[in-house]
Amino acid sequence: MQNITAAVAVAAEEAHVVNELVAPAWVFGVGAFAILMLLLVATMSLRSVSQRHPAPATDVNVHGSAGHGSQRSGH
Repeated sequence: MQNITAAVAVAAEEAHVVNELVAPAWVFGVGAFAILMLLLVATMSLRSVSQRHPAPATDVNVHGSAGHGSQRSGH
């Protein structure tokens, strides 16, 4: 029992080493939040890339004038 008491007394007398941070603690939290928000924006901007329709072919009439005197009537 005396050994335990002596060990506690020696441990209490030793100096505690404290390593200071390079910035206040809240800066690390805000920085992590900002990085995660940027990753979220990047993910949301690319979420429907695989769902996009292919571009129409160049010979397709996109103005709706098919059948109104066009050369490609198919007859």
